[in-house]
Amino acid sequence: MSIIETSALGTQVYKVLRSDIIRGIFAPGDKLDINELATKFGVSRSPVKEAVNQLVHEGLIEIVPRRGTYISQLRFKDCMEALEARFMVEIWAASQIIDHITDEQINIWEQIIQKMDSLLKEDTFSYEEYSQLDVEFHQLIVKWTGNQKVQNIYQSINPLISLARIGFNEVFEKSVKRHKDHHNMLEALKNRNLAGLVEALQQHQDSLKIDTKLNWNEELYGPIE
Repeated sequence: MSIIETSALGTQVYKVLRSDIIRGIFAPGDKLDINELATKFGVSRSPVKEAVNQLVHEGLIEIVPRRGTYISQLRFKDCMEALEARFMVEIWAASQIIDHITDEQINIWEQIIQKMDSLLKEDTFSYEEYSQLDVEFHQLIVKWTGNQKVQNIYQSINPLISLARIGFNEVFEKSVKRHKDHHNMLEALKNRNLAGLVEALQQHQDSLKIDTKLNWNEELYGPIE
């Protein structure tokens, strides 16, 4: 198999494995067997190892010398630091885009919000689909800065936050509450109001920190330190 074909398979395995981890298919501390994963995905070991190495870089998987490969254990402190880092990147991004944001970009944000609105009105709430839109919504504000290095930093932070949400209860109620912040962010961006956008981001950040503490799954992650 060529390097290009192996790399393409590695990307596919990475996406599926990453999704499984974030959705809680694998629990923190679970040991991963490269051979079993290769059999599961119907590929050789090389694409699996490539995917695992990328997830190690993101902090979702850890390799313990002479012991094996494990789903990372997330500490409360790690999660709080990730939320703070994400907020810092977002307010920097807001300051960079506020004066040159286009109506077309604002419309993209609005379309995402409308999709999230629709999901919240459905009889059966799909938290996975909603959370994917949530991630896309937040990533755009960083993407629009055009700074690839900052985008890479931001993308390395989000998986840690997603991990912490695995054990959340009442995700529908919490999603409804925080979705109001998304509407406030949109209105601030439409008005090119940096102070209003930062305020909405701060409210969103504070709400996430409170909910993370209230819903911390000690069975999965251990006690709050």
